[in-house]
Amino acid sequence: MRVLFIEPDAGVAAGFKTSLHARAGSGVGWDTVSSRSLPSLGALHEADLSLVDVIVTASTLPDACGLDLLAYIQGAAPDTPVILTGDVSDSAIAVEAIRGGAVEFVLQTGHESITMPLAIEKAFVHRQLRYENECLHADLGRSVSELAMVNRKLKKSIRRLEVTARTDELTGLTNRRWLNLMLEGRWAEVERHDLSLAFVMLDLDGFKQLNDRLGHQRGDDLLRVTGEVIRDNCRSIDVAARYGGDEFCLLMPHTSVDAAMQVALRIVEAFRERLLEHELGEVNLDVSIGISHSELSNPSCAEELVHHADEAMYAAKSSNAEGPRVMLRGAAGSMGRLAA
Repeated sequence: MRVLFIEPDAGVAAGFKTSLHARAGSGVGWDTVSSRSLPSLGALHEADLSLVDVIVTASTLPDACGLDLLAYIQGAAPDTPVILTGDVSDSAIAVEAIRGGAVEFVLQTGHESITMPLAIEKAFVHRQLRYENECLHADLGRSVSELAMVNRKLKKSIRRLEVTARTDELTGLTNRRWLNLMLEGRWAEVERHDLSLAFVMLDLDGFKQLNDRLGHQRGDDLLRVTGEVIRDNCRSIDVAARYGGDEFCLLMPHTSVDAAMQVALRIVEAFRERLLEHELGEVNLDVSIGISHSELSNPSCAEELVHHADEAMYAAKSSNAEGPRVMLRGAAGSMGRLAA
């Protein structure tokens, strides 16, 4: 049995390994077992998941949360069982994890030397039974094999439909419905673990004039360009979304105020460079950006974080100063304009 631990705390990972190998050597567990650990989701991207039977991940990672990792595994290796771990403060996401496809959620209560090996054994046996069941179905004959193939295609179709349901058709970014779901999850992280969260709101200035003079087809082209610019300047853990019409937004977890500002300025610069590729005539198209941050504007909820970014964006649109139209929403409603 091959087990991979995704755990940023080397001491915790070592404890899990010790209890796992002790059970294997006791004659009660498995004949052979191998294990290794990685500290983050980023490190997992380099791993060969075909060499792993069971994955155990912490619910909070340096670059993501356990639910993000669970979603990644389901896409990259859907047959690999995933176990999440966390302390009592993380118990609220246990149900969410199980609904998301995790086989188990192990609370770290001081009894992990017993509960962790049992949870891993359960996941491993579950995988073995599923594999043996698939082999049995294959032996039943061609008709059953064809049925299994149809079922797999159906699962892939369902996954594609799920992706389609959360994607904006025109820009390829996340749609507002999925953004709201992700925003709720990220805000829960902020409240539980005191993590940083930035929200960036973008609006195209002069877009109505563009549609009126050059037509809606050209307007759609520029919306796609805007989506590409935002996507090219954010991280894999960020959520880039089309908020509606010519408004876009960027949800940035685990991000400092300075990092969010730098991303906003890069988006403005990249957007203006891309506009040079399009002949817009007398249409003056630009982008206004507003930024809010959980540690700066002191929002009381996720909706207020979005509202603060929206206020900053409208302040940026009202600014007649030269340079990037980017505003940062501070405490007590104060606004600060960013320079290139």
